[in-house]
Amino acid sequence: MKKIMKTTTGTYHGIMDHEHLDFLGVPFGYGRRFKRAEEFSMSKFGPNEIDKVHYAVHHGVQPMQKDALNQNSKINFGENCLNLDICTPDVEGKYPIVIEFYGGGFLKGGNYTKQMSWLDHQSVVHVVPNYRLGLFGWGKVEGGDVNVGLSDQLMAIQWVLDNAASFGGDVKNVTLVGISAGAKSISALMASNATVLDRIQKVILFSGGVQTIRDMATAKKVTEMICRDSEIKSTKDLFNLTDDGLQIVQEHLLDKHVATNWFGPVIDDDLISSNWQEQLLRRVKRTNFKTIISAGSNELENYKSMNINHLENDVFPDLFDKNVEALRTALLNDQYSKNDFVQMLGDAMYTLPARRLAELLAQENDAEVYCNYVKVADGQHGGILQYLNTPVEELNIDYRKNQRHFLNLLFEFINEGKPYDEAIKYEWPLFDDDRLVLELDPDDLKSVSVISRRIPKDLPWQSYLL
Repeated sequence: MKKIMKTTTGTYHGIMDHEHLDFLGVPFGYGRRFKRAEEFSMSKFGPNEIDKVHYAVHHGVQPMQKDALNQNSKINFGENCLNLDICTPDVEGKYPIVIEFYGGGFLKGGNYTKQMSWLDHQSVVHVVPNYRLGLFGWGKVEGGDVNVGLSDQLMAIQWVLDNAASFGGDVKNVTLVGISAGAKSISALMASNATVLDRIQKVILFSGGVQTIRDMATAKKVTEMICRDSEIKSTKDLFNLTDDGLQIVQEHLLDKHVATNWFGPVIDDDLISSNWQEQLLRRVKRTNFKTIISAGSNELENYKSMNINHLENDVFPDLFDKNVEALRTALLNDQYSKNDFVQMLGDAMYTLPARRLAELLAQENDAEVYCNYVKVADGQHGGILQYLNTPVEELNIDYRKNQRHFLNLLFEFINEGKPYDEAIKYEWPLFDDDRLVLELDPDDLKSVSVISRRIPKDLPWQSYLL
């Protein structure tokens, strides 16, 4: 098998792994402090560098995050982390492309550890790009750009489209898939003004939607809170810190909070407009992109270990701030247990926003939207990937067949755009007027209607509002 690909950013030699070819740490852009991504150019290093073969056999620099402060870490972290990993069956083939954006609350993650290993060593090209995190990618800083992390993601998508033929990808069959912050990123990308997204045919959203698109005022206040906590006079002063120093300043405040909603895409009337819902519907009508939206039955199950007073007084406002009372009124009875409260948090964070996004997309009559209600792994956040990534021999014998059927549905969606499993003659139902969803139990897979489960009126689109 040919092990070399020539791309717009250089010529790379990959490494074999399970009859597939991996290219690791391939650069697609430059990342400068608080500035949107710039295209990577190998020619800057010399006139012949574009043709020189570079070995892409080691992971690239990973985005700055809390783990970067661990002096014993063997992972290389840094701001200039715009590289991607590719797993392809054959550079001379023409396979569906799946671009994975990792989750981690916009605070952690990277392509060093793939969250969706179930995509590797299949008849697809699996691409995982890095994007900048926390203040580095999503902060509103005086003198800096906004939506820096989003610009990283856009540049990665453009690089994949420009170079698909070099690594065996079919540019006319591209799926974006993400978990949590990755899914929220994809939703924002599809609702953005970026025209490159018109070339995306399918998206898969696990536990994430448009709920972290925030207004400029909230983005600004988050950065100001972080500066105030470390007695930094102006957000502009963040330019003067080392990358470790900036990370330390961020962690100084975030370590005291549950900050998974504090960062995200920003309405800047450039990449994302205030009428982003209309933009999203226009893209559906224009391109007919197809969507799978998945949410767990009890997304924040692991919060049950927390004290109820901590949940009510600290976690709840950390997650929703100004929206706390609106959500409490809409989703809680006068009398409730800790389990009820945790269920409400998970519904407010993930389940109801997923339903609301599905209903928004379904307004477009020709839109193909498929919903999934997940009960595996107790329905907790990320449980679906835990289930899909588990080797079949490690699963309870009663769960093995169900895992295979669900994977068949996902790969059929990736390949053909229609989630159908020939083995059991099952077709994933459309989320239309009947509001049918695929319910995934540990030992069952069935279609159920959620038409009777009403979404409270006036549920805020923006989860975190300061």
